[in-house]
Amino acid sequence: MNTNIATSIARIRGTQLKKAVMLFSKMKLNTPQVILSIRQGSLGITAMYGGTGLNVILPSDSIGKDDCEIELQNLKDILSGVKGIIEIATNGSVIINTETGEIVLPFTPGKLSLPSVKSEVVSLGSRELLKSLTKLLPFSATSENKRNLFGVLAEAQGSGLRLVASDGFRLGYVDTTGVITKSEAVMIPLQFAKLLQGILKLVPECEVSIRADKSAVKIQSEYFELVFPRPDFDFPDYKRILPSGFKSELKVNREELLEAINRSLGTENVRLTREGGVINITGKIGEGNFVHKVSVAGEGELKATFNPKFLRDAIVAMDTELVTMGFIETNSPLQLVPEEGEEKYIIMPIRDI
Repeated sequence: MNTNIATSIARIRGTQLKKAVMLFSKMKLNTPQVILSIRQGSLGITAMYGGTGLNVILPSDSIGKDDCEIELQNLKDILSGVKGIIEIATNGSVIINTETGEIVLPFTPGKLSLPSVKSEVVSLGSRELLKSLTKLLPFSATSENKRNLFGVLAEAQGSGLRLVASDGFRLGYVDTTGVITKSEAVMIPLQFAKLLQGILKLVPECEVSIRADKSAVKIQSEYFELVFPRPDFDFPDYKRILPSGFKSELKVNREELLEAINRSLGTENVRLTREGGVINITGKIGEGNFVHKVSVAGEGELKATFNPKFLRDAIVAMDTELVTMGFIETNSPLQLVPEEGEEKYIIMPIRDI
């Protein structure tokens, strides 16, 4: 191809562009087209339907300026087996060069800008936001039947940003630093929270702004924009279940506790009992009973039954050597807190009959 007459040219890693295209596929917008935008130093993709839209800007070796409409499925098919650098050029057609050959698509002019949301709630670093989402997403309800728990609550308060997720059986929250513009709680539905996680993994490190008005939520940075209708429901008052203090505060080694819980996953519930210098983790798999012992330090008793999967999710999410287990009394919730970290996890017990 003679690129001397091209209006614009962009060179980018095929795997990087493929990941961006997959984000648009996951949105399941009721539109088959996206807008491809080539600018000096970047390649952008934008799509919108109704009040939901996404724009991703990828750094690339690009020159020129052009915008065109392209079928999302065509991009997916072209990129399915691409691993190396691809070149996209426009010169009356859209010409895509890969390692295996050249694809020529019709050029359809098109431009699209996502709506602005003026009122900023908070801004924070993308790495911190990604880290917090990764720790919390396993704790969100996964069924829209629990619509007020279906997602992550972003709560801007005087001390910073708190992200909260719960499925009604366990709850996790992370306090992180951020520049608070106004104190407000914004619900991010699960599909958009997961999409945001994927975006943050793809784009370079940046400052992220969370914005909201009465009708829309917009999360944006210099590399992406994600906008969606503001949910018409509120996250429950989670603070009423947060314990104000504990009768028992026990310290255990995270790896030792995780190993014991992993060996207990064949059952639906396990009993945790403090006996001297150990916690006995007991349960039943098939016709057999098991007991796993974990060394413990600290004062107080522990005696309650929990879902081992819920315990495991919390332990896996923590990056720490020691875990503090906060407990009040028999059949009360268990709080798990890493020795270093800003997250806390509360696991509801399985009531003994």
